[in-house]
Amino acid sequence: MTDYVSASAIKDLLTECPICREHFDEARRTPRRMPCCVQSICQACLETYSKGLPTLSCPMCRHQHNLSGGVKSLPKEPIILRILDHLKIVKGLHLTCTDCPDGNPAMSRCDDCCLFLCQECLNAHKRVQSMRDHQTVSFDDMRERPVESFRRLHKCTQHHQPLQFYCHTCDQAVCVSCTVVEHDKGSGHNVVSVENAHESKAAENEDVLQRLDEKGKALEKAAEDLQKKCDSIKSSRSTAKDEINKAFTNLMEALQQRKTVMLSEVDRRSDEALKPAEEALDFTVTLLTKVKSSTEYTRQMRGKADKIEDLQVMGSSAASLNSILAETPKDVGFVRTGISFVPACFKKITSLMQIAGIVRVVSFSPAKRPEYIPFNNIYNSITLDQGTLEQAAAAEHMNLEPVGGGGMYYADLEWDSRTASAVVTVTGSVVTNEKPVHPPPASSWRLQLSRRVLASTPLVVGKGQRIMCAMRVTFSVIKPEQKGRVFFDAAFTHSPIEAHRLQPIGLSVNIATCSNHGGYICIKVYYNRKRLRDNTLTPNKSDTSRTLDICFILDEAKNTIHVLDVSHPRVVAKVHEVMFRDPLWLIINSGDNRNTRVSCELLPKSDIDFVDKITDLLSE
Repeated sequence: MTDYVSASAIKDLLTECPICREHFDEARRTPRRMPCCVQSICQACLETYSKGLPTLSCPMCRHQHNLSGGVKSLPKEPIILRILDHLKIVKGLHLTCTDCPDGNPAMSRCDDCCLFLCQECLNAHKRVQSMRDHQTVSFDDMRERPVESFRRLHKCTQHHQPLQFYCHTCDQAVCVSCTVVEHDKGSGHNVVSVENAHESKAAENEDVLQRLDEKGKALEKAAEDLQKKCDSIKSSRSTAKDEINKAFTNLMEALQQRKTVMLSEVDRRSDEALKPAEEALDFTVTLLTKVKSSTEYTRQMRGKADKIEDLQVMGSSAASLNSILAETPKDVGFVRTGISFVPACFKKITSLMQIAGIVRVVSFSPAKRPEYIPFNNIYNSITLDQGTLEQAAAAEHMNLEPVGGGGMYYADLEWDSRTASAVVTVTGSVVTNEKPVHPPPASSWRLQLSRRVLASTPLVVGKGQRIMCAMRVTFSVIKPEQKGRVFFDAAFTHSPIEAHRLQPIGLSVNIATCSNHGGYICIKVYYNRKRLRDNTLTPNKSDTSRTLDICFILDEAKNTIHVLDVSHPRVVAKVHEVMFRDPLWLIINSGDNRNTRVSCELLPKSDIDFVDKITDLLSE
């Protein structure tokens, strides 16, 4: 039978090395306690890790240690060695007599001396006068006793006396001789009994353990949160790749369809040009054959005829020959023609492909919370990097087109449906506050607050530029809203915030039930949270609907923003002293859908038919 207990038998008693998974022993795999993480690791593993050098990186926590005396300078773990001895007794394994020169197997143990004794040594032990009162226990009796009763004798390594005292100054158990020499109270050492020291140390240790338990729970929660963030990032990576593959697959299919159409067009147009040419060719070849055969036939006949016969041949064939001579080939109406491919707009497509799509990181970070924002409300700053879109290409990516003259450009914006909250529906250029039929995947890049969405790119207003963009907002009141309820908000800000309230920085245009105009729905304009305008729109009544074509004119030269209601021609507000140094992000809130239905459509330039109205409003 082996001298060691199997690892499976003692693994629940912490007597297994966490590195090699072998059980400890007192020979090669002596348990050594690491001072950094309070873990016991077998000596063999530590020697492997140290490679014989005086430096050691803890295999558990990577803490660096300088061990001038090598691995053996680390303290043994006596508790584990004691448990191993007890388990050997319980399992009936071989234990050698402690003092026997013959190495006889031990049969019992002295509780006072903590020695293993064979039968001969036990008899001698009982005969010694000073040991007659010692309590000896047979291995059979010890198997019925708990491991806690199985103790070791703790002696001072210097004086070989029991360790009965504890020096708080040196944080060390000492014997009575030590209290007189190295740990003398007169020298300032605080020495108490082991019982008193254990009581105070146990209380301190329990407090530390409780605090560690609390820290462990906090770390578990932090690890869980971090795992969710890691999983979300991995999920976003997978989703982004799938969407890129889908977008480019669709693009390639569209290009392939265009290629098929153009190849078919080449066939059709070439057939149209080829048909008259082939008909003319066929007629000409037929006429040529006719001319050659008639000429050859007539010459052969005349060559074999006498004069009378020749006169008859010439007379009978004259009309036919003259008729053939009068025939002319068909005219196709051109000297030459051909089918060509003109790569028109390919340069634009190639240029556009350089900026088609954006790979970006959307981050939500805690922002400095104003006093009026409750602590339990979401209030995060939103950071959207430009990703693969270079800043120099931002204006091109906005698809700026001249409109109306006077150096004005129109920006065809798009919604970034990937940032839209999960309860808003984004269909092309239209956003509604209805829940989508198929909810989008939950992801960390989405706005958590309900019914919010960002534009895909910011507005970059260049030096001296005037940029226009427009949106069509339609709302229908199902049931009158309470006062102060905002059910639509559009904001241009260089620092978007995920918040329940209005954007704290930049322009904000909202439609709300008004506290100043009781019973009415108003359009309000704010700049840096300062209210500039408050105009009534319609009564706050059931079955009330309204459509507004809201146009924004961003004028860098005059540092102004015009907010225009083109559907009911008027200037809603003119904002002065606007700085355009940073890109402006468009973020909207389409409001709660319990009592109001709201839609917002970004209008492309092709849908703009009110340029004259805008020009008139700007000239007022």
